[in-house]
Amino acid sequence: MSESETRLTGATLDGPSRVTIRLNRRVPVAEWPISRFSLKTSEGVAVPVRSVEPVFPRSEQTTTFSLETAEPIDFVQHLYEVWVVGAGSRLVSVRDVLLDRDRYFDGEVRLGYTFSTEQTTFRVFAPTAAGVEVVIADEVKGDAGLAAHPMQPIGKGIWEATVGGNLEGKYYAYRLRGIGFNPQDEVGDIYATCAQGTNPRTLIVDMAKTDPPGFRDRRYTNPPSVVDVVVYEMHVRDFTISRSSGASHRGKFLGLAESGTHLPEDPSVKTGLDHLVELGVTHVQLMPVFDFDNQEGRDGEYNWGYMPVYLNSPDGWYASSATGPARVRELKQAIHALHERGIGVIMDVVYNHTAKISPFERLVPHYYFRKTSSDRFYNGSGCGNEFMSEAPMARKFIIDSLKMWLQEYQVDGFRFDLMGLHDVETLQELATELRRIRPDVLLWGEPWVGGPTPLKPISGKEQVRGTGIACFNDRFRDAIKGDRDGGGPGFIQAGERKDGVRLGLEGSIHDWAVEPTEVINYFECHDNLTAWDKLVQTCPEASEAELEQMARFAALLLFTAQGGVFMHCGQEFGRSKRGHWNTYNLPDAINQVDWSLKKRRARLFEYYRGLIALRKAHPVFRIRQRAEIESRVWFGGVPHERCLAHIIHAEGYEGEPAIAIVLLYNAHDAAVEFTLGDGVWSIHADAERAGLESLGTVEHRVTVPARSGVMLIR
Repeated sequence: MSESETRLTGATLDGPSRVTIRLNRRVPVAEWPISRFSLKTSEGVAVPVRSVEPVFPRSEQTTTFSLETAEPIDFVQHLYEVWVVGAGSRLVSVRDVLLDRDRYFDGEVRLGYTFSTEQTTFRVFAPTAAGVEVVIADEVKGDAGLAAHPMQPIGKGIWEATVGGNLEGKYYAYRLRGIGFNPQDEVGDIYATCAQGTNPRTLIVDMAKTDPPGFRDRRYTNPPSVVDVVVYEMHVRDFTISRSSGASHRGKFLGLAESGTHLPEDPSVKTGLDHLVELGVTHVQLMPVFDFDNQEGRDGEYNWGYMPVYLNSPDGWYASSATGPARVRELKQAIHALHERGIGVIMDVVYNHTAKISPFERLVPHYYFRKTSSDRFYNGSGCGNEFMSEAPMARKFIIDSLKMWLQEYQVDGFRFDLMGLHDVETLQELATELRRIRPDVLLWGEPWVGGPTPLKPISGKEQVRGTGIACFNDRFRDAIKGDRDGGGPGFIQAGERKDGVRLGLEGSIHDWAVEPTEVINYFECHDNLTAWDKLVQTCPEASEAELEQMARFAALLLFTAQGGVFMHCGQEFGRSKRGHWNTYNLPDAINQVDWSLKKRRARLFEYYRGLIALRKAHPVFRIRQRAEIESRVWFGGVPHERCLAHIIHAEGYEGEPAIAIVLLYNAHDAAVEFTLGDGVWSIHADAERAGLESLGTVEHRVTVPARSGVMLIR
């Protein structure tokens, strides 16, 4: 490659007087003296360069140079261009200079709007703007009542304005002027609490008026440990949009809040909120309910919600009205209704990326997202960008947002989407800050990413250990039922991956976890094939009865494993998405919960219900310490290679009524006889039934049908 092929690929302002210059190939340092480099404003005014140094040279070659100017660069007033003889020119992007915490970070300031009936104060972080004004109007669009109020810089890159009068019901946005900004464009507030569709103007709300009666009088208390949770993941719309739900407010927050719903043709089959209470789960985990990229008023479009726009506002798709404050009020009503029935609420939060229309990049270009040297977005999320959690004001936004949901909406915990993209320091800080407010807050997330990322290391299982944040146990998931979509079977279908099942049953403490409190066990979630569809895919010749039996077998493994328990909506009666594995953009016909399945597969539902009751009644399924698991949980000899004998020594464990519990799992395609220890054993789960009531007793030996298990208690 000749010198003429060398190109300048990036120029970023990474310090008050430092420009980092990147070339497309390695070049000899000696051949690139300071005389080859120059810097000018866009008006052509030369900027004196004091030095140019190679960055991390190897063998006297480098791809990167650091250019130091004699004076600080005024990036607010001027656009700069760097020229390199033999490599071309490039505009300088304002980048890491903004990461200076001393200059551009205030951890205490309250951003967004602070409302009172007398006045409202607005604050926004916009360090690259030469001027900012807050626009207040009577309508979400148009000039009715429009007034622009200049904002003043208060330091650290923050602008502030206080506007007198009661602004409740008004709409606001920002206008910014300076390099890279169009002063006529309105930009939304990333801290907005009541979005209005895709409009940059958002609603000013008196949040105190949105509380349902008694909302702050009774608080839900989380269980003592994450191992005590039984979490039920749901999509608000899926849960009640089907006519079979019997709900009046189908697909809405208010549908989730309804009591007394049932299958229309059979009042004995409870649906919705009453179903959750009947099942016995401790928490629901709401798939994204913050504002996401969708057409809120159009029911023909479906969305899971994983493309965030305004992360501090509920989405209007789930509200009775997509305009006004209904979204805020009705989400609180749903949370309050769940709390009143003894069920906690976990929010599925997506801080790892945003939709293109989200205002972050428009407020502070090149700040909130990880970018290449050529200003392209990294895409570790697989959704077009990845949020730069390590940037001080980005980290502050995440923590501020979580605090808002915890305090304003009284949610009980958070599930972090693609948690691997959040740097560990951010995770540690947010856990500390949230526990300062609420010591029992529950935190877990996905310890992986969706594509290549510059974050090294990602926040995987090993990095998150010790933060007090639990991780989803994908290894146990795959061991139970096999590869997620088109791949092979697991233990319940073919007796494969037995070692993975064994590791999961003991809380993965001999796999990846230090303590069982770091583990969330599951085998179905909104991603990938439902468990039922996976069974159909791997066992196409199986009858309905055989599929149900394998489904019960999987449930027995899940609810007898150490660690927290997580299940997906409808899993308890064999929910199907007709073989589709990624249904985020498919219609209600695929995604809706068919409540008639609860009646059709009543035995499967009752099995889940019984296992949940058993798990709650026996603390040895919920051991908190590694040492206790190592001393009490072990595996005995088995009569067939596709079997497991899971023994729990229960005697003397605090609150435990049993002396011993034996779980026998048979993944063989024929019945297997197990030999038992001395004494009389009470059967509390078999191939078809599970519950607190004894199903009978056995001595000496027991036969376990194909692809099923048994729970014996003494």
